[in-house]
Amino acid sequence: MVSRARTACAKAVVESLRKLPEVSTIVVATAEPQEWRDFPCVLEEDPPGNWHFGTRFGKLIERYRAERVLYLASGAGFLFSEEDWEKLLGAELPQPYAILNNFYSTDLALISPPWPVPDLSRDNPLGMRLWQAGYACYELPRSAATQLDIDTPGELQILALHPHLPPLVRKALEGLPMDRAQALLEAIVDPEAEVLLIGRVSGHLLRFLDQEAACRFRVVSEERGMEASGRAERGAVLSFLGLWLEGAGPTGLVRALSRLGDVVVWDIRVLMGPLGVWPPPEERYACDLMESEKIRDPRLRELVGACRESSTPFLLGGHSLVSGGMYLAVELAWLGHEREPRFRPLPFPG
Repeated sequence: MVSRARTACAKAVVESLRKLPEVSTIVVATAEPQEWRDFPCVLEEDPPGNWHFGTRFGKLIERYRAERVLYLASGAGFLFSEEDWEKLLGAELPQPYAILNNFYSTDLALISPPWPVPDLSRDNPLGMRLWQAGYACYELPRSAATQLDIDTPGELQILALHPHLPPLVRKALEGLPMDRAQALLEAIVDPEAEVLLIGRVSGHLLRFLDQEAACRFRVVSEERGMEASGRAERGAVLSFLGLWLEGAGPTGLVRALSRLGDVVVWDIRVLMGPLGVWPPPEERYACDLMESEKIRDPRLRELVGACRESSTPFLLGGHSLVSGGMYLAVELAWLGHEREPRFRPLPFPG
């Protein structure tokens, strides 16, 4: 499901970019070339063996020798409007520069001149490494369009509620459960509701929620940049929720969290570090879909089962759920609603 959604989103991006005069060549690097045979792009099939982001990215840069490179992960950028693309691609800045969707967790970057960054195992630290190499790094304004990346079924459950998706994306999301995401949207526009938000939550998002959501938020923000900094790979993740889990146990932790909000949105990947477990993708996604019977680790299985049985809706996922997913949730929540006036002091006119 996640793979289908990513491919559908990437195809929507290609369709948008091929209409723009600033784009001369569109290269799709993929392990699934059969999905792209009849699509208007240059197809680069991934070579056999272990896939490494920096190695792959560097070889493509060397092969095409472009003046500028627009890099997108397969689940990023598909909500951009034509105006968004024109503003980004029309940028004229002193070189070297990079324009990023997120400095600390990069999924989209316009890089001029291109730089291979051969030692990166994944794209998240790309912005940080470009800055270390002397690039002036700019961030795009934060919104659902710039922050949403398809990583897990968590944010897909919110995306499935979008009324204006490209047809390919809509088809890829058929059959996805949406009741927990719907509960989140209803809470966001309710001044009496409270949402508990847990995980790698940024200050940018908190300021956005303070201005745009009607509900109250209780927030546990921890381990920002754990993947970009390499803490996750080194097993150096330390989680407040992990320490709580040691004393309360999985069921006790979920029971306590359920009392703290009307809806709980949880970047559960942060908890996996202290548990000493990083399941394969199918098990991580089973967590997000509450399919506890597919999870082998007994503590994680008990925790997900407790979330599923809780009377408080739990929405589980990864970093994208508590970043782009939340921007999207707020934007979707207000569709068809008049924004309720919130208690705020008026600005002093003097």
